[in-house]
Amino acid sequence: MLNYYRRGQGPVLVLQHGFLGGGSLWMPQIAFFSRMFDVIAPDLPGYAGSAHLPPADSVAGMAAAVVDLLDALGVGDFNLVGHSMGGMVVQEMAASQGKRITKLVLYGTACSGEMPRRFEPFSETARTMAAEGVETTGARIGKTWFVEGERAPYYPLCQNSGAGTTLEAALAGLKAMPAWNGTAALPGLAMPALVMGGDRDRSYSLPEMAYLAATLPDAQLAILPGCAHNAHLEKPDLFNQILNDFLLSTPSDNY
Repeated sequence: MLNYYRRGQGPVLVLQHGFLGGGSLWMPQIAFFSRMFDVIAPDLPGYAGSAHLPPADSVAGMAAAVVDLLDALGVGDFNLVGHSMGGMVVQEMAASQGKRITKLVLYGTACSGEMPRRFEPFSETARTMAAEGVETTGARIGKTWFVEGERAPYYPLCQNSGAGTTLEAALAGLKAMPAWNGTAALPGLAMPALVMGGDRDRSYSLPEMAYLAATLPDAQLAILPGCAHNAHLEKPDLFNQILNDFLLSTPSDNY
């Protein structure tokens, strides 16, 4: 079973990390939302605390591992947040588990792994990863996830959260993402959705996020100013407030 962080009581809120991350990447959100929610933040197979497990070779495989964890924990309905590669994972979960998902949040992500505006091609990341290892490559690309790079206060948390991730899992993720496309499923994801992202994200572009919001049947778009890929760690108070407003809103609310 996947390693996971769990804290709080109330409706279940699942926070899914992305590439080279781990559940602890959500620590500011776990602290905030555990006052109102039963927060669960899994480590994907081969990542962080789940490094002992064989990695999944597809986005669908990652999604199945998270669903298996929630089933094992006896979770019924849940709110679902996915960041970056985790946003792809939760789209797969929403397509297969739609009736269980109360609200869906797609953060710093897209509906396709093609990502033409990414700061570098996946093939280049894979090349340097194989040559330099996970830690060195993670430190390099992690700088692109913050406007202030390695000077950002939460940069160390970003690096530490994915510690232990295996090279096999990292390379599997770099193959799985560009091979994935969830565009066809978007019109069927009818649950209330929020698309979030930073206006200076160098991994996923504003047009990609806007397309998600425009294509989902019931979605809102929130762009956080002055933030790169890890907006939840750059402006956690703003991120938490926007997410909290969405999660607590009713259908009649205009958030």
